[in-house]
Order: sequence, then structure tokens, then C-alpha cells
Amino acid sequence: MTEFIENSDHVLSTEQLEEIRATFNAMDSNNDGRISVSELMKAQQALGGNPTLEETRQMIKEVDTDNSGFIELDEFISLMAERYGALEYQNYVVTEAFQHFDRDKTGYLSKDQLYKYLTRCGDKLTEKEFNDVIKDIDTDGDGKIDINEFAALLTKKNPV
Repeated sequence: MTEFIENSDHVLSTEQLEEIRATFNAMDSNNDGRISVSELMKAQQALGGNPTLEETRQMIKEVDTDNSGFIELDEFISLMAERYGALEYQNYVVTEAFQHFDRDKTGYLSKDQLYKYLTRCGDKLTEKEFNDVIKDIDTDGDGKIDINEFAALLTKKNPV
């Protein structure tokens, strides 16, 4: 049975809360119950980021509700609950948009359906331009756009 924990405006499942705690504990390298500037910088670097000291301090300041200079577990949970809420909303929007376009309820958009939508909503595409778009979107090469490919299209920084 999944338990839900309410935190600010967001509800977290027990699994999400456990994941957040595990992430916090991994970042809290000296196990003092709080994340310091240096621990946050190391975590970001491990994820491929390269933040400056000032950027990292600013990140902590934005989350640090008790002005301790650190991120405590309750502050980290609040931050992550907001992120989970934003992701859930984004998934809802993508699903609703996909279902709007998938009028025949097949679970995918055909090339013809996608061509109609793209040319109806924007500039007319040449056949080559359209095929280039399909190549970028149809990552598994099956000639159809599933919800995951559609989501990637909607959420990438420079869509078609």
C-alpha cells in the first residue's frame, strides 16, 4: 500500500519521500544532517554541472528557510516536493496534448497525422523538412510517434 505524505502544496508518496531522503543522505557526505555549499557543489559536479561558488551559495539561500547557511532535510523535502509537483503537472499537460492529437486512440501519431498538425499550425513544410522532423522525433524508427517521443518533442529546448 502506498502512503502519501503532504508537504506544503504537494503530496508525496512514501516511495518519493524515501528517494528524496536517499538523495539527501548521498549529498550529505559528512552525515551531519545538512548539506553545505561544498557538498552541494560536489553533488552538482558529479551530475555534470560546473557551478560557481556564488551560484551554489545562491541556490542554498533560495531554499534555506531558517537562514542557517545549510540545507536541512525538511528544506530539501520541500524543494523536491515542488519539483515532483512540477513534473507531475508537465506529464499531465503532455498526456492531455497527446490524447488531443491521437483522435483514433491508437497510442501513437502516424506520419500523416503529424504532418496535418504541423502544417495546419505553422509554416508549410517541404517533404524533406518534414522527413527531417520525423527523423528527429521518431527515435525508435518505427514510423510512428508514441507518447514518449511526443513528450521529448514538447519538452526539448529548441522544438521543431
